[in-house]
Amino acid sequence: MLCKIPDIAEGVISLFASGRLSTSDYQQHLKPLIESYREQSGKVCLYIEADVLLEGWDSQSLKGSGEVQLPNFDGLVLVGGPDWFGDAVRLMGPFMQGEVAWYPLEEKALAKDWIATNLDK
Repeated sequence: MLCKIPDIAEGVISLFASGRLSTSDYQQHLKPLIESYREQSGKVCLYIEADVLLEGWDSQSLKGSGEVQLPNFDGLVLVGGPDWFGDAVRLMGPFMQGEVAWYPLEEKALAKDWIATNLDK
């Protein structure tokens, strides 16, 4: 499940993730938000907070059909999640097209500062 939460800062797409994410989550929630924010400001900064129940993407969403493809973004901060979440972000971050960071839930304030700084770049 992926759902919109109140924006943590103006111009930052703010989401909450839990359970297994699907193509529907991407097509109905994430993609339209990214397109809208890009049209409005020319930038896309994402704040995604996850709980420990996050399982990742449904494998059917990632089978090479192009159903889930994260568009270019300027900044992405991931907060919380299960133990593997931070490791995955550190592993994949260097291969992403924008700035990426992960913070444990108890450092949520630092995550908000980080994404606000990337919004201003």
